[in-house]
Amino acid sequence: MARDAPGDPPTADRHPHHAVVRVEGELDAAVVGEFRKALDQALTPGSRAVILDFGTARFLSIEAAHDLVEAKRHAAVLGVDLRIVAGRREVERVLEVTGARPLFRYYPSVQTALRA
Repeated sequence: MARDAPGDPPTADRHPHHAVVRVEGELDAAVVGEFRKALDQALTPGSRAVILDFGTARFLSIEAAHDLVEAKRHAAVLGVDLRIVAGRREVERVLEVTGARPLFRYYPSVQTALRA
């Protein structure tokens, strides 16, 4: 079975006290560098929270899951709360098998994550 084509590159939308990083489609080797860049843009001193929106992601590579763990460490140093909007089971499974899942708080939507 052939995999779907990669999604759009991840984006980081900055707001005064938070940022939203959106991942659509597949977060694989083709776009993981852009994912790192979006995370770096989002994780800034003064932000209270960064929401990682995986709501429409279909695939998450193990490399990207490891990047999330590093981002969590960096966020802790900056005092930024890193929150995940959960998506498909395939994405959550990668977070489970890499050990990243228990490090994060999960929300059903971006709006819920922003209100937390």
